[in-house]
Amino acid sequence: MNILLLFGLTLLATILISFIFLRLKLPQVIGYLITGIILGISGFKLFNWELLTQLNMLTYFALAMIGFTIGGELRWARIKRFGASILIITFFESTFSCIIVCIGVYFLTKNIPLALLLGGLACATAPGGTTNVIQEYKARGQLTSTLYGVVGADDAFAIILFSFLSGISKVLIGASESLDTLTIIAHIISDLGGAIFLGLILGFVSSIWMLNIKKSDVRHLITLVLIFICSGMAVAFDVSIILSSMIMGIVIGNIHPHRSRSCFVSLQFISTPLYMMFFVLIGARLDTSILLNMGAVGVIYFIFRLFGKYFGAFTGAYLANVPKKVRKNIGLCLFSQAGVAIGLALSTQLEYASYNLQAQQLGTSIVTIITASTLIFQIVGPILTKYALAKANEIHRS
Repeated sequence: MNILLLFGLTLLATILISFIFLRLKLPQVIGYLITGIILGISGFKLFNWELLTQLNMLTYFALAMIGFTIGGELRWARIKRFGASILIITFFESTFSCIIVCIGVYFLTKNIPLALLLGGLACATAPGGTTNVIQEYKARGQLTSTLYGVVGADDAFAIILFSFLSGISKVLIGASESLDTLTIIAHIISDLGGAIFLGLILGFVSSIWMLNIKKSDVRHLITLVLIFICSGMAVAFDVSIILSSMIMGIVIGNIHPHRSRSCFVSLQFISTPLYMMFFVLIGARLDTSILLNMGAVGVIYFIFRLFGKYFGAFTGAYLANVPKKVRKNIGLCLFSQAGVAIGLALSTQLEYASYNLQAQQLGTSIVTIITASTLIFQIVGPILTKYALAKANEIHRS
C-alpha cells in the first residue's frame, strides 16, 4: 500500500469512527486516537515503527500549527487582562503536580531519581488535545482565554523544571560527579531562549512583509510558509517547536491584529485533516500491551497527576482572584498528556542509555510509564475538557 492510499483510507476511517463519537457526544479527538491504535502497532500495523519515524516531520508541523494557533489567541488585550492569572495558574498547577507525583512515587519505590523524573514529566500538558476540543465546540469566554494562555506557558515551564530535576537525577545515579548548575542553565537558555528568539525574528519579518501585501490569499500563503520555516528551523536547532511557533503567532497576531486575523481563520480550513493525522499518528505509536506493564508506579503517577493538576490549578486560580467558573473548571482542562512528555521521556532514555545499568533501567521505566499513561490521559483529558467548558457555558456548538 502506497502512502497516498494509506493516508486516504486512514482519513476515511477517522471520519467514520469520529462520527460515532460525535453521535455519542464525545470529543472527536478520541476517535482520531482510536483510529491510530487500530491501524498502528497495537492493531493492523499499517503504521509500523519505520513509517512512523519517516512521518515525524508531519507531527512536528502539526505541533507548530498548534503553537501558532495558541499564539494567535493571545492578543495584547487578553494578555493584559489575563496575563498575571495565566502565570500564577501555570506555576501552581505545574508545581503541585510535580511535588505530589514526586512524593507519591518516592513513598512507593524509595527511588529518588525515578520520583524526580516522573515529577518533572507530570508538569507537561498536551496543548493539542485541549485546543482541538476548544475548536470543535467553538468555545469562547474567560475560561477558554485563560486556558489558551496556560497550555501555552505550560510547555516552557515544564522544560525548565524537568531540566533541573533531570540534572539532579544524573548526580544521584552516578552518571555525573557533580550538579553542574551552569550546564543546566545553559541548556535551558539555549532551548527556551532559542525558541523565543526564532519566534520573534520570524514574527517581525512576516509582519513587515505583510504590510506590503494587499491580497489576503498571498498573506495566507506567506503564513503557511513561515510555519513550515519555523518548525523546520526549530527541529534543526533543537529548540521547542510549540514555543517558537507560539511566539511567532503572538507577534503576528498583535502587530497587525485586524489584518492578520484572516490568516489565523484560513488555517482552520487546512488544519482539520492535519490534526486528524497528528492524533492518528499519536495513537499509532501507543502499544496497548504496555498498559499491563505500567504497574503500581504508573497507577500512582496517573492518580497523583490528576490531583496535582486540578488542585494546583484551583489554588493558582484562587490566588489570582479569577471568576468562580474559571477557578472550578480550569483544572479539569489540563489532564491531556502527549508530545512534550513523551519527547522528554524518549530523550531521557536515549541519554541515560550511555550511562550505567541503573540509568538504563531508569530510562526504560520512564518511557514505559509515560507512554502507557498517555494512552489513558489522551482519552480522559478531552472528555473532561469538554465537560468543563460546557459547565462554564462557553460551548457554542452542540
